[in-house]
Amino acid sequence: MRKHSMNWIALLLALALALGGCGAQERPAETAGQEPDPALTETPQPVETEPQVLQRQRADGVFTVNFDPNASVNPVRAESVVNMELWSLIYDSAFYLDESFNVRSDVISSYSSDDYIWWVFQVRTDLRFADGSPLTARDVAYSISTARNADYYKGRLGLIVGVSALDASSFAITTSYANSMLPALLTVPIIKRGDYYNNTPLGSGPYWFTLDRSALEPNIFYRYAGELPLDTIYLRDYTDASARITAYEDASLDIVTNDPTGVYNVGYGSSNDIRFFDTANLHFLGVNQYSRYFSSAEARAALTYLVNRSYIAGALMGTEGGVPAVLPVHPRSQLYDAVYAADYAYDPRRAEELLAGSFTDTDEDGVLELVLPDTDSTLDTNIKLIVNNDSPAKLRAARAVADSMNAVGLNTRLYELNWDEYQATLKRGDFDLYYGEVRMGADWNLSYLFRIPGMSDWQNIDWGQNYFRNQDYNYTRLYSAYLAASDTERYERFQELAHYITEHALLVPVCFERRQVLTHRGVVSGLIATQFDLFYNFREWTVHLDP
Repeated sequence: MRKHSMNWIALLLALALALGGCGAQERPAETAGQEPDPALTETPQPVETEPQVLQRQRADGVFTVNFDPNASVNPVRAESVVNMELWSLIYDSAFYLDESFNVRSDVISSYSSDDYIWWVFQVRTDLRFADGSPLTARDVAYSISTARNADYYKGRLGLIVGVSALDASSFAITTSYANSMLPALLTVPIIKRGDYYNNTPLGSGPYWFTLDRSALEPNIFYRYAGELPLDTIYLRDYTDASARITAYEDASLDIVTNDPTGVYNVGYGSSNDIRFFDTANLHFLGVNQYSRYFSSAEARAALTYLVNRSYIAGALMGTEGGVPAVLPVHPRSQLYDAVYAADYAYDPRRAEELLAGSFTDTDEDGVLELVLPDTDSTLDTNIKLIVNNDSPAKLRAARAVADSMNAVGLNTRLYELNWDEYQATLKRGDFDLYYGEVRMGADWNLSYLFRIPGMSDWQNIDWGQNYFRNQDYNYTRLYSAYLAASDTERYERFQELAHYITEHALLVPVCFERRQVLTHRGVVSGLIATQFDLFYNFREWTVHLDP
C-alpha cells in the first residue's frame, strides 16, 4: 500500500489554476525590436517578494479588508468572489498549496492508495471549530462531497465518484480514473457537516466573526490562536470597483489584489508595496491540425521558436505579469525540466530551418509559399490567427506572435474577435492558429484539450474543447500514464508527456500569469500570497498600525 504521512508541513506533490481580463488597449507602437528569449538553464527560483521599505505610509490604526455582507461566505458553495479572499482566515482546507505549487495539509495526517482510485485519508483529532466542537472526518467528507455541486470546484473534483466517512477520524474517496495527484485537487475549505445551506458556516481557521459581523476576531479554539499578528481584522463593504479604489487610496482598506494582465489592471497610486504571486493560468498558442500550413510536425515545431516568451511575459503582460514557459507546467513546479526547455527557446533562425522542409520563397518577395505535397505547385501563405479581444494582455501577446511569424515570411493575419465570435470560430474550425488561455488544475492535466470525440457522425462532430482537432491517441495514453504514476515515477512519465507535446506542437505554451497583492508602504512585512490564499503565511506577518 502506498502511504503518505503529513507532518503539517510535509512537501508532497506538484500542483495548481486561468482567468482572463476584458477590454482592449492600443497596439504597442513597435514589436520588431523584441529582446531575445534567454535560454534558461536553471529552474526559476522563487522571486524575493518582500519590498524595501522606503517610507511608511500614514495608517489609520486598524487593519481593514474587503467584505460583501450581502453575499454568502460559505466556501463550499463558492458564490462570492469578494468573500473568497477571506476563506483562509476563517476555514482550514483539506489540503493547500504553497507558493511553489507543493501540496501540504494541516488537517490530513496521512493518506494511502494502492491503485490511486480508492483512497483512504486520516484526519487529525485535535482540531476544533469556532464553537469548540471537534472537526471530524465526517465534516471533511461532507465538505468535499457537497463542493462538487459548485461550478468553482467542478473542474478539479469532477473525477470523484464518491466520498464517505469511515469513522470519526478517516474517510474514503473513489475516483473514476487513476490519479496519484488527487490530494493536490482537494483544496477545499472545511465546514461543519450539515451547514451547506448556511451562508456563514462554522470554520476551524484562525478567526471568526464578531456578533455584528463587522470584524473578525481570533478563534480561541484555533491551534495557533496565540501567534496571530492581529487581534481584530475589520470588515468593510467596498464591492464596487471605484469605491474600493477610493477606500484603498484613503487607507480605509489595507490590502487589495490586482491583475496586471487584464482590463481590471487598476491604476493604484505609487505609495504601495507590491508583491507578486504565481498562478496556474496558462497562455498558449493552439494549432488546428486541419490547417494546410501546419499539417507537418516540423512546421508546427517551428512555432515554438517564434514565440518570444520572455518579451511577452515581461513587457507585454505588465511588469512581472507573466512567467515564460516552454512546457505545459509552471516553471516553479518540480516537474519542469529547464534544461530541456532551453532547447526550445525563442530562435527565429532555428524556425526558418524547420520551415524550409515545407515552405519556399520562389519569387523572393519575402513571403513564403507552401510546397503542396506530391506536386510542383506552391501556395502563398495566408495564415489566420485568432484571439479574444477582451484581454489587453492576450491582444498584445498575439500581436507579437503574428509579428514574429511575418518576420520570417509566414504571412499571418491576426483576427481580434469578441468572445462570442471567438468561441464560434473555434467551434467551426475556421482558423489556423488560436491564442488561448486555460486555468490548469492542480495536477497539470490538460488531457481534455486533446480528447478525441466519437466519430459516428462525421458531418456533426462535437470536438468539445479539442480545438486542435487532434486525432492522436498518444496524448491520452501519455496523460493517463503520467496521472497514474507513483511519486518515484511521476517525473519520468511527465517528461515523456512534455516532450511529446513540445515536439508535436499542437499546443505551444507561452507563459503563466501572475497577480499582485498591494498593501500601503511599510504597513505589512513578511507577506507571501498564493493563487488560492491571499493570507498564506499570515502568522508570519508583521503589521504596523501606528497612525
